[in-house]
Amino acid sequence: MVLVNGEGLRALARFAAQTDARTLPPEVVEKSKACLLYGLAVGIACMRVGQPSQAAHAVAGAGAATRFFDDAKCDAAIAAFANGTLLHSRVQDDAHPAGHVGVVVIPAALAMAEAVDASGDELVAALAAGYETALRIGRDHTADASARGFRSTPIYGVFGAAAAAGRLLRLDEHQMAHALALAANMAGGLREYAESGSGDFAFQAGTAAHNGILAARLAAAGATSSPTALDGKAGFFRAYGEPARDYAARLATDLGQTYEMRAVTYKPYPICQFHRGIVRGCCALRERAGAAPVVAITVRMHPFEADFFGVRFAGPFATFPQTFMSAPFCAALAWTRGDVTLAGLTDFGAADVLALVPRIAIMADADRARYAPRIDARLRDGTTLEWEARDAADAYLLTWDTASRMASVLSTEVDVASADTHRLVTAVGSLGAASSVVDIVDAMRAACRAARDAFDRDLRAASTARGRQ
Repeated sequence: MVLVNGEGLRALARFAAQTDARTLPPEVVEKSKACLLYGLAVGIACMRVGQPSQAAHAVAGAGAATRFFDDAKCDAAIAAFANGTLLHSRVQDDAHPAGHVGVVVIPAALAMAEAVDASGDELVAALAAGYETALRIGRDHTADASARGFRSTPIYGVFGAAAAAGRLLRLDEHQMAHALALAANMAGGLREYAESGSGDFAFQAGTAAHNGILAARLAAAGATSSPTALDGKAGFFRAYGEPARDYAARLATDLGQTYEMRAVTYKPYPICQFHRGIVRGCCALRERAGAAPVVAITVRMHPFEADFFGVRFAGPFATFPQTFMSAPFCAALAWTRGDVTLAGLTDFGAADVLALVPRIAIMADADRARYAPRIDARLRDGTTLEWEARDAADAYLLTWDTASRMASVLSTEVDVASADTHRLVTAVGSLGAASSVVDIVDAMRAACRAARDAFDRDLRAASTARGRQ
């Protein structure tokens, strides 16, 4: 079906405005809860990273929404900026070929839900509307936008934030269409951080969450925007992609019947989603090798992944973005340590890891599917071990059970008690029956406070130890 310009945006707006948790498929409701729980759990584990503190200090203002890093009450847009930054700071967020939109949609939806005293069902509807809107806009467009240097997470996430916030503000479909069109004017974010190793990637999620709320509020106040902001001659798709391609063709295909958000995955490690299979494969081959030293490792990846910004970077390493984007570093860390953790990714002087990095070759292989690398490890005794991912991204589908398990893993990493984790899991699990989001917010506040207190204790202990030397 050929869509008239603007028709796809109107269809998405109608869907977002009319999304109702009571009529959503049960698996979509559960997926929304899983995404929310996982996103918040990753945020708790980000309490020791630098950018959330910077975001909290950069903006101020009173309001009804909670900024989790320092437990301050802020305007919803300001809270969404800070919380988006928090959830994205260790890049372990949920994932999809169209980006990590959860770190934009969740902060916007939760801050707005708190501000308007929404029910649990309304938050679920907002999350489903936000994810689906963002992912449908991005799914056929992201490869071309990424090639031009634009970052998918914020440029599509802002649409999801606008849809989620608009749903909570109860915009009608006409207002929602203006909110999405306004969001198209607010999309932004570059991939240069992966080339330079800078930390600005985290603020991109926060900015998109803030801008999505702003777009929805403007529409609620009567502001208008171009109905062809997505697919017009000077619209978003053309500006961020290739002029000759029809990115709008599938925007409304089976809308409300099939859900793109069901394909959302998670990350077992705080790395680029392209590298999940690399880490898994290197850990498996390491076990098979036993004590036999490795001489060389060859990683064959889909060309889009192998030639992506930062993927081939082999040092010198001085920042976290350099290591989490580097396939050689992630592979070397997995082989030498048997796991990939935030601590390992920020140990820039690890001699054993750095010694292996130059012996890892990244090969672009058109026969490899996306998210399905093949790894060959040559040992000193002449043996070559092989491993390949056959399940692609399906191995990492985000389910409620996975989200619950990862909530425990991530909270334990930052010394949050199991009782605090259980409180959050219970609050999210019972979301549909909740008259408000207070229980979720309070559980998140308690967990973040516990993580912050544990970090402060560690800093004091380290300072005392240095003083004794």
